[in-house]
Formats: sequence, C-alpha cells, structure tokens
Amino acid sequence: MIGGYVMARSMSGRNWDAPANGRFIAQRYRRLGIPYLAAIVLAIAANAFGRGWLPEAVVGAPPTMPQLIAHVFFAQEIMGYQHLSAGLWFVCINFQLGLIYVAMLWIRDPVEGIRRFVPDRLPHNSRWDALTDFPVLFQKQIRLGLVGSLFLPVFLHGHRRPPGDEKRGGLAPMFWIYQLTVIAAMCYEWRWRLASALVVGLLLFGAEKSGLSTRWPRSKWIAHMGRTSYSLFLVHFPVPLLVSAFWARLRWTSAPAALAGLFLAFTASVAAAFVFHRFVEKPAAALARRS
Repeated sequence: MIGGYVMARSMSGRNWDAPANGRFIAQRYRRLGIPYLAAIVLAIAANAFGRGWLPEAVVGAPPTMPQLIAHVFFAQEIMGYQHLSAGLWFVCINFQLGLIYVAMLWIRDPVEGIRRFVPDRLPHNSRWDALTDFPVLFQKQIRLGLVGSLFLPVFLHGHRRPPGDEKRGGLAPMFWIYQLTVIAAMCYEWRWRLASALVVGLLLFGAEKSGLSTRWPRSKWIAHMGRTSYSLFLVHFPVPLLVSAFWARLRWTSAPAALAGLFLAFTASVAAAFVFHRFVEKPAAALARRS
C-alpha cells in the first residue's frame, strides 16, 4: 500500500519516455535487487546451518544454479523454483508491478485525451481475468488481492486534496466507485489483503489531507524503524532460522527456552536490520540515485 502511494507521489508528475523508462528499471533493480540478492546469500547460509536440525519444509533443498539464476531475474515463481527465503515473492511482484506502473505512465504522456485518467484515476480490478491469468505479473499467492493493494493507493493519490486546497471538493465520485467495487469483491470472496488495503488507503488519504504526513513521525526512533523496514523484511527469515537451528542443536525445547529464543530472534532481527540497512541497503539506494 505505502509503496504504491510513494510511487504515485514521486512518479506521476514526471514525463516518461523510453530512456527514462530504462533508467527507472535500472534504478529500481539496484534499489530493490541488491539488498534482495544479499538477503538470498544470508538465507542460503542460514538454511545450510539449519539443515539436518530443522524440518526440510523450513530449510528447503540446497540451491541449484538454475534456481539462483531465476532468483536474479525475479522469476523463480514463474519458472517453478522454490523461494530461497520467506517473502521473496513479494519483492518479485513489487518489482514487476512497478514496471507495469511506469509502462502506464509511458502510455499516458503521448495520449493527451486520457492524461487525467491513466494511471492515477483508472480503477484496477484485482480479479480481471485477462490479467490475473498472466503468470509473469500475478503469481499464484497474490491473485486474490495484491494488485488492489498496490494500485489502490495509486488511484487514491489522484483524488487527494492537499491541506488548504478547498477547490477540489474532497474525494471524487470515481474514488467511491472504486471503494464500492472493492467492498463488493470482498463480499463475494472475503480477502484480508483487500480489507487492509481499504483501511490503510483511507489512513493515507487522511494523513495527506490533514498534513499529518508532513509532521509525523516526530520520533527519530520510529522514523529510523521506518527507513530500515525493507531491511527488516529481508532479514526477518534468515535470522530467526539461525536462532531456531541453534536452539535445536542445543536441544532447548522447554517453554521458557522457547520464549527466550523468540525474544532473541526478535531483537537480533531488528539489530541485523540496522546493520543490513547501513552496509547494504543505503549503498544500494545511493548507487540507484547516481545512475
């Protein structure tokens, strides 16, 4: 949700042509891909450490070269390979949907007649069969909601009213039509992902409208946690897996030991995220900005 909103804010006001699209793809790969590949290295090491002590369903089989190559191109799900760490599928689909968005912006600019509708004001239906059956764009795990979760804030961005702007009249009717469409989809088949998208989208709109997004957070600690959230997402599986494997090797299986391991896994994940952000994610972001 937040990723889609940030994309809309940073990208929708710019002009896009073929060179700009190429630069965006390269920058996005550096920004998302370098930390993603570093996390894969950590996951392979953690899986190797835990193999033989943890269930195979957790650590998986040793990686193969074709599997690694598929991961480099965000194509492991498409090619039928197992993910080497939890959550990698989301990074893949986020990268792919980012490419969809920039392609839509590329189409928008030369077509003056639809400039005010695409992509900021065009509803995107997550159950559109022509799209959900296209495996490159919509992997099996997210067919029931992630598209709405990403593009709802893009749509929301086109209907926000900045603080002090009383001329725009608040939310446009098209926004409510989109909201009702998503609600109807949830009534037909309940999906928590779409429900959370609606709630977070309204919170984002309220924060933008009230100006809260420019004032909050005031806490430096909360702000830093936000900046390191991608790093935490990437290391949240390898670090607890290492702790679990270490506990299994020592046969610490009592309830107090399990609670201690849970606390250690949490604190170690946060600490590792800070280190990962400092030495991997920040340099990757700086490299992306220089390209």
